[in-house]
Amino acid sequence: MNIASQHDSITFPHGFLDFLRISQARRTSIGGRELQAAGLERFNLALRELSPDAPRMTLDQMATACERALARHADGGTPPFVASRMAALERLEGMAADQAWAACDEVRRQIAVVQGYRNDGDDLIPDDEPVIGLLDDAVLIDVALQLLRGELADYEDFCRFRRVAAEFAGLTEADTGLTRAHWLEAMLQAHNSLDRVHAKPRERYVPDPRASLFHIT
Repeated sequence: MNIASQHDSITFPHGFLDFLRISQARRTSIGGRELQAAGLERFNLALRELSPDAPRMTLDQMATACERALARHADGGTPPFVASRMAALERLEGMAADQAWAACDEVRRQIAVVQGYRNDGDDLIPDDEPVIGLLDDAVLIDVALQLLRGELADYEDFCRFRRVAAEFAGLTEADTGLTRAHWLEAMLQAHNSLDRVHAKPRERYVPDPRASLFHIT
């Protein structure tokens, strides 16, 4: 399945603006539970720590998004948006922890911002809420994915490079001793090869950068 079709199945009909729409009711509660201003402030602070350009969200915007998700998943299932972003967080954490990749301090900082909010017991939406408990966490992960899409795509290439080398040599991936520098050297050699002229574009793990943020169902 291509990236575009994946996004078509997990977005609001109008993407980012649909998410930001403020309801006429000015909602501040979900499922009978009142959203707290302090939790929203922690959420917005994490957004700003990820990117100073991130929009400041309101209780109404978050409550409206939650109500939409609840309406679409009355069976209590986890929204695809949430499931995919939580899986992506594991990959981001793996990237940050991989010493062979040696992510820079800024990349580690951005991932730590998401982890810090994820582990906050007093975040905006209680994690034990059915359907929407991880919705706020997933939104932050989505922002991090957009910011780190190039880094994560390169890391995925590095992992494939290391895996193929390990299989060829009959070693574990750790025992290959391959690092980011080795991958960069191999990429440079491939780029300079005439055989690369007609090569297909590399596959990317992260969402198409043209896709808007906060795609939630």
